[in-house]
Amino acid sequence: MNIILSILNTALSYFFSITGDYGISIILLTVLVRIILLPMSLKQRKNIYKQQILSQKIEKLKIKYKYNKQKFQQEVKKYYEQNTKNMFGCLVTLLQLPVISSLFIVFNKMPVQVGTVIVPWITNMKMPDNYFIIPIIYTFISLSPNFIPYIPFLKIVKEVQVQKINLVVTSIISLLITFKAPITIGIYLITTGLFSLIEEIVYRFYMKNKCLN
Repeated sequence: MNIILSILNTALSYFFSITGDYGISIILLTVLVRIILLPMSLKQRKNIYKQQILSQKIEKLKIKYKYNKQKFQQEVKKYYEQNTKNMFGCLVTLLQLPVISSLFIVFNKMPVQVGTVIVPWITNMKMPDNYFIIPIIYTFISLSPNFIPYIPFLKIVKEVQVQKINLVVTSIISLLITFKAPITIGIYLITTGLFSLIEEIVYRFYMKNKCLN
């Protein structure tokens, strides 16, 4: 962990030497880390997609073998045996956690107390946003993935509709996370949220075209 922290601190200092702004440096470092972790993230999305396909197949089996439970259980067992290999791929995504947590620590423990052109209404990035603009922006970004399945040309499989309670819970959690968080963490969370959103949209376009071809 110390090695990762050292590397990230060095990278942050390098970006600051180029930009002269810690807000921009946080964005650049966050994007760089997310790009490095992109293969793992895409692997995770691929496994989620396969799980959704598996769920659809099982639902069809329920209808097909409605009056033959034994046959249904045999077919489901086959599907799960085939899918077990894909589940091991999910373990690879755990490698992201040390890097992401280290990135969070680096931004949270930045020794400098300066402003940034990214958030011009504050003078100290170590303080929370008293105007609550950062928490509101992050909340909207956190909610946006929930609405992607409702966009026709972004659907790749039949997905469960998002319940209103989930939207409320997401909103509350997002606000609580950033309500008293330093601006440094707010910028990091917004950047990683936008990156994830764009990644999800691009992935869906890719899968959509793949299915059509």
